Amino acid sequence: MILETGKVVAVGDHEVWVRTIRESVCQSCSARKGCGSRLLNQMSDGASTQIKVAKRFDVEVGDEVEIGVAEQALLNASMLVYLTPLVAMIVLAGVSQSLLHWPDLGVALAGLSGLGLGFVFVKILSSRLSCNPSYHPQLLRKLC
Repeated sequence: MILETGKVVAVGDHEVWVRTIRESVCQSCSARKGCGSRLLNQMSDGASTQIKVAKRFDVEVGDEVEIGVAEQALLNASMLVYLTPLVAMIVLAGVSQSLLHWPDLGVALAGLSGLGLGFVFVKILSSRLSCNPSYHPQLLRKLC
């Protein structure tokens, strides 16, 4: 489970809005000097992020809570977003070159088409996965 602490900023009937500070992740990482996330945090002044999580127990505005996302869910989502368009691009470019014997321009266009189709596939699948609660952050416990 990948954990993050945050402060409750709003409470609804069935959901809780939690504000997290991205800087806290960089402070605990040993590679913070060479990490791209640290540079992004510096560009955004360590801006906070608000995350909506399902309300599993009673909390009040101002409470500090711990939220988490399952590692496998994050790994699956990352592979879907980053790997699927690249695989589609490589497959279509490879098929157009080796089976159809297209010229280089055709292979390049087929690869770009595969990349675009991969992004469309990711968009469709991600909208279906957004209904799956295992891909949502969970409200784990109240810290104080």
